[in-house]
Amino acid sequence: MERQPAGAGGRAGRTAQSPARGRALSGLGWGVRLVGMGMLFSGAALLRALVREPSGEAGRLPLWSRLLILVAVVLGGALLLAVSFPLLVRSARHRSGTLGSFGGLPGERYVLYLRPFTIDPEMARPMPDAPGAMMRSPFEIPGMTQEDFLVRQFRRAGRVVAVGRPGERLPLLGAERGYLPLDDWQGTVSAMIRGAHAVIMSAAPGPGTVWEFTEALRILPPSRLVLLVYCDQPDYEAFGEAVAREYAMRSGAEGSGTWPPLPGLPPFPEPLPRSKRRWDLRLKGFVSFGDDWRASFTRFDPIVPRLRTVWTLRRLVRRELEPVLAPLSRLPAVVPPGSSGSPELE
Repeated sequence: MERQPAGAGGRAGRTAQSPARGRALSGLGWGVRLVGMGMLFSGAALLRALVREPSGEAGRLPLWSRLLILVAVVLGGALLLAVSFPLLVRSARHRSGTLGSFGGLPGERYVLYLRPFTIDPEMARPMPDAPGAMMRSPFEIPGMTQEDFLVRQFRRAGRVVAVGRPGERLPLLGAERGYLPLDDWQGTVSAMIRGAHAVIMSAAPGPGTVWEFTEALRILPPSRLVLLVYCDQPDYEAFGEAVAREYAMRSGAEGSGTWPPLPGLPPFPEPLPRSKRRWDLRLKGFVSFGDDWRASFTRFDPIVPRLRTVWTLRRLVRRELEPVLAPLSRLPAVVPPGSSGSPELE
C-alpha cells in the first residue's frame, strides 16, 4: 500500500455503492450483451440472405449495399458486446461486499492481499483473451477483471481482503475492501499480517510495499507468504534492493536478534521461447518460501492447448497454480491475534 497525497481523501470508510443502481446496471448490461450476441449470430444468416442467395427486396439492392448492411450488423454486435463489459463491471462494483472495519477479522480464516495502489488501474482491466479461439466463451475464464481472476484462485485458502484506496467511490472487483486513514495504517496492517492465514503481495519497489514485505518477513512463518510478480526484471531487482535497505535499517534500529536472516529473492527467470499458444498474462509468476526461508520462483506462463472446451482454461489455471495454492490450503489455522497480545485491528 502506497501513501497517497492529502488530496486523495482521508478515511474512506463509506463508498458511493448503491445496490439498486447495481441491479439496474446488471439488467442493462445483460440486455445489451444479449442483443449484441444476437446480432453477431445473425451475421451468418444475413450473409446467406444478402450476399449468397439474395431474393425479394434484398435482391434489388446492389452488392455494396448488402455488404455494408452485413458489416454494420456484425460491427454493431461487437460494439454492443464491448459496451456491455464496463456496464457489468460497474454493476458488480456497486454490489460487491466491503468491510465496515477490520475488527471482525481476528479468528476468521482470511488471505491478506497487499499491493501498491498504483497497480489497481491495471488490475481493473479485463483478462486478456487466450490464444486459439475466434470468440471467447463468457464461462471460459472465471473473473471479470484481472484482480477478480487472481482473487478467485486464492479463495480456496480463505476469504481474500485488502485495504482499499482512500477516496475511491466504488471498490474494485476482487478482494473485499476495507479502508484506513492515510497517516495511521501501519499498526493495523501489521496486525492484519499477523492474523492472516496467508499474505499475498505484489513485488513492487514503492516504499509502502517494501515496508509491508519487511514487516511480513518479521512476523510471518515463511510458508504463509507469497510474492506476486507482475513487474519486469528491472522493477523486480529494484524491489529486492529496496527490501535489503529497508530490512537493514529496521532490523538495525529494532535489534537484529528479533529478525530472521533476510532471504534472498530468486533471480528473475529467463524468457521462454516464443509460442503462439502462450497466454500472455500480466502475472508472470510467484515467489514462495520454504521453512528455511529459501525462496523459489514458480512461473505462470500457461500454454493453451490447440483444442479446448469451455472448461479447458479453468483446468489449466488450476494445474499451473497448484504448487502455490495447495500448500497454503493445507496450513493449520492461525491463533487469533488478540490471544497473543498483538495490536487490535481497527
